Amino acid sequence: MNTFKGPFRIMFEDLRLQFYILAGVTSFLSILYIILGIFVPSDDKFMVGVSFGPFYGFFLIYPFLFYAKGFKYIISFGGTRKQFLLSSFLNIGLFLVMAIITLNSFYFLTDYLVSEGISKGSLFHMGDLVSGANAYLYPWIDLLWGIIIFSIAFFLSSIWYYFGTLRTMIGLTVFALLAITFITFGDLNDIISFIIVRHLEFVHILAAAGIVMMILSYFIMKNGPLERGKTAGFTVGNGS
Repeated sequence: MNTFKGPFRIMFEDLRLQFYILAGVTSFLSILYIILGIFVPSDDKFMVGVSFGPFYGFFLIYPFLFYAKGFKYIISFGGTRKQFLLSSFLNIGLFLVMAIITLNSFYFLTDYLVSEGISKGSLFHMGDLVSGANAYLYPWIDLLWGIIIFSIAFFLSSIWYYFGTLRTMIGLTVFALLAITFITFGDLNDIISFIIVRHLEFVHILAAAGIVMMILSYFIMKNGPLERGKTAGFTVGNGS
């Protein structure tokens, strides 16, 4: 596999199938919520449900399957680690854009039905947590949360693949103990206030940290092991 086209195509075909499945589930849920909003008797507008669950859940779970699926196939066909990483990032970017279009099509539809008095039920969106948010901010919020969720999961999966299960669990345990200690003895009032009052800035900070984690994941795995936990594996090939 001497070109980038092969690894890209492998990831693209797998994610295309996943998108069709998730788009179908999301469409079913959204249409069900719209029907409920129209036919459930109510004098006031109410929150009828959440549609982003399937896509957000996918971004959280799928990175842990990368190394069991795409990575194995790309390497076995002669691809490189760098090709795998770059094709993964590009395909996830395309997937995220399509997910945003799908989700926000239903958000705009439900908002239109509510504004026209046809329905009383609206969909909850993460953008609703931002003070003064409107429907035109929703796609950007979805983009930021997609980056946040995927980058955290991909960083953890890269650490898990590079160092193995035991060392990863030890590291997570130490991190959890430090976090519990900070939460128990630290002053969280300013942090909680910042998250609530300046939520949009908070989400941008998380997204920026997520981009940093993706960059770190790239450098961790560009010469990483060919098998999980065997860190000596970086000596096999040049990883280019």
